[in-house]
Amino acid sequence: MADTETIPKRTWKSKRIVCAVIVLVVVFPVLSGYSWYGLSVKPVVDFTFGGTRDLRRSYQLTALSRTLPGTIDITHILVENTGNTEISVVVSLHATNSVVSAGYYGPFSDTANIQITLPVNSGYQVVTFYLTLPLQVNVFSLRVDVNKVLDYSSLSASIATNFASVTSHAPTQIVYASNSTNPSDYELVRQS
Repeated sequence: MADTETIPKRTWKSKRIVCAVIVLVVVFPVLSGYSWYGLSVKPVVDFTFGGTRDLRRSYQLTALSRTLPGTIDITHILVENTGNTEISVVVSLHATNSVVSAGYYGPFSDTANIQITLPVNSGYQVVTFYLTLPLQVNVFSLRVDVNKVLDYSSLSASIATNFASVTSHAPTQIVYASNSTNPSDYELVRQS
C-alpha cells in the first residue's frame, strides 16, 4: 500500500479535478431540477377565520354544570390551496378559557385538530370546530394555525410538500368578551 508521499502530485490533482467535474455534471443538475420542480408544483395554503363579513360577531354560551350540559356552538376556519398540487394539512384550533373539539360529542380540550386534503385551486374549504365553556368566564379567545403533513408516498409528493408554503390571512386569533347585561352573551372584541 502506498502512502501519499509516494503518489505523484499530478495524480492527486487529477483526482480532485475528476471529483469537481462529477459534482458539476451530476449533482448540480439534480439539485437544480429538484428545486425547479418543487417551486413549480408547490401547494400554497392560506387560512383565516374569515373576512370582515364572515367573522362570527357573537356567541350565546352557557357553561357546563352538574345538572345541565353547556351550550355547544360552532366556529369555522377557512382554508384554501391556490397551488399546483394537492396537499394534506392539519388545522389546529387553540382555545383559552374555553374548550374545543373536532366533533360535536367531544372530547373537548384546549386544542382540537382536523386533517384535511386540499385539492388544487380548491377555493376556501370550511373546517368546522365545536366549542363550549367549562366555566362561565368574562373573556375567551380562539387561535388557529395550519401545518402541512409531509407526504412521502411518492417522489413528486415528497418534493411538493417540502416546498409547500402555508400562510395566514388575518384574523387568526379572535377574542370574545361577555356582555355586562347578560353574562352568557359574548361579543367579538378583538381580532388579529
